[in-house]
Amino acid sequence: MSLEPATPDDIPVIMAIERDPAYALFIAHFDAQEHAARMASANERYLVWREDGRVLAFAILSKLEDPNQIVLLKRLGAAATDTGLSRRLMPALIDLVFETTPANRFELDVTSSNPRAQHVYRREGFVHEGTLREVYRHDDGVHYSSHLYSMLRREWEALPRRRPSPTTPRPS
Repeated sequence: MSLEPATPDDIPVIMAIERDPAYALFIAHFDAQEHAARMASANERYLVWREDGRVLAFAILSKLEDPNQIVLLKRLGAAATDTGLSRRLMPALIDLVFETTPANRFELDVTSSNPRAQHVYRREGFVHEGTLREVYRHDDGVHYSSHLYSMLRREWEALPRRRPSPTTPRPS
């Protein structure tokens, strides 16, 4: 199992996950050309989570060239829910952002109609910063609010899972 850069060969799987009817209220989707163009952009990074050679999830990071050192989690989707994948994927994704970019801030927004995702982000250390009221209009004409979450580099560095335990020998 690993979080790794996606390739153009992964686009059909990413599109299939995006178009899962269970995600209809939660994530948008792009066509193959849009994915290919974004994948080729220096401002975005596509990642996939593979287990046993199969793509089980994907993440799209944006704003990688932001002069304010902000990285945006543009989109995240998994082929199946309730599998425990988020407990492996999210820490790996957060670590990847802070270990491989100069980001001071990792941010995302999540629809108010997705309490499961909100729970995952809070569990992993993201802070709820506010709500944009009725900012997304769904295909059915209903407007949904969006919650903004972020994690700062100093918060990531202070995460309990990143601190050595008292019994762990410190390097000399």
